[in-house]
Amino acid sequence: MVHLYSRPLSITYHANRITCASFCTLLHLAAVIILPYVAAWGFGGLWVKEIVVSEQPLARFRYEALVEAYGTSEASDLVPWSWSTSLELNDALDTALRPCELQAWEEDDERDGHPERLQFVIRMPLNATARERLLSVSVVLGLDVAFTREFKLRMNSSLHLVADSPLPGRRWQQTADLVLRSQRPQRPKDYGRREPCPDPTWALQTPVLASGAATGAGSILATYATCNDTAALDPQPPIWTPGISNSFEAALTVRIPRIETTRKPGFVETLKLAWVHYLAMFIPIAAILRLVHGALFRTGVVASRMHHPIKQHRF
Repeated sequence: MVHLYSRPLSITYHANRITCASFCTLLHLAAVIILPYVAAWGFGGLWVKEIVVSEQPLARFRYEALVEAYGTSEASDLVPWSWSTSLELNDALDTALRPCELQAWEEDDERDGHPERLQFVIRMPLNATARERLLSVSVVLGLDVAFTREFKLRMNSSLHLVADSPLPGRRWQQTADLVLRSQRPQRPKDYGRREPCPDPTWALQTPVLASGAATGAGSILATYATCNDTAALDPQPPIWTPGISNSFEAALTVRIPRIETTRKPGFVETLKLAWVHYLAMFIPIAAILRLVHGALFRTGVVASRMHHPIKQHRF
């Protein structure tokens, strides 16, 4: 015997409109639509309010630097030395001014226009004849940090590094990673750029205070801390080389890795993610309800009229 062709037989069930069977069918359709939404909502994550994004920012040195150091000399047990890239601030330092040499350059390994490292070398001269010894030093660097791919954000950042030791130093070496700190999630890219600070601010915005004194790292960082979005440095342990020399050298490396943060999804993105979660619940729930709905009619739990495709003949 040769099998030539086969097809399934379909048995249908009928009932009047206002019957228990019709009500069960309407209830089945409503459950297929509503239950996946309820299940996705109950498991959480249906309406995504924040998503994690990762991006390497574009960081540039703004040629703003403030160096504050403390040491000892033959004439005094505590001597302050300072220098900055602002002429107005240097004039306000008066006798505390100690001109320094600053070298800064970028290192872009991938040649994509986004440098992976910013290198800084600061040299402060010391008077060995006057027995000047440097014990503590802090540096404030002004950087322009911009995010453009996942969201739009641009900051005039004030980055701070500090090192000190009971032993007089001749060299300080420090490596730190750039990090982003935000009080609120970032906005979607389509919503445009938001201002990171209530008012525009930068490192050496106010070189001289209202009292006439020169500004310091404390006042600069206090102003910068009022911003919603700030860039900061996550430093590794400093390498402090003790010794006595005619100059003190600080070699600072700022690494710019991919930074993870959160942002709000856009309207279309929210619907797309919600649809995926709804569909994941819809498929198993619809399959189970379909089996239950069919069993009600096959077993006769709900009264209905069965129509068989093979006609029954009377003899």
